Amino acid sequence: MRESIIDKILCSTGYLPPRNEAEMTAFEKEYSKVAIKEDFHVDIEQIVNGGCGVKPGVSHFFSGNMSPSDMRIAARNFESLPKDVIEKIKKQHKGEDD
Repeated sequence: MRESIIDKILCSTGYLPPRNEAEMTAFEKEYSKVAIKEDFHVDIEQIVNGGCGVKPGVSHFFSGNMSPSDMRIAARNFESLPKDVIEKIKKQHKGEDD
């Protein structure tokens, strides 16, 4: 069976484990200059025991003091958004050439 170029790329860039010496060499060449923080620590027990998870962050696009619940309400309620933000949203949904 012929190898896919996508498989080679994924294995050489670290998205899949390298399968041969050429992919390992390409991976090491690509990431040889990456600096790892000295205080970086991976708690393997936490990962294996299910003790960690993804906590979604909240981006603050608006100036001022907006809580996450305010943002959820603003997403559903256009009246509370500034006019320029509403126009930008409409333009993105409509498309530039429409």
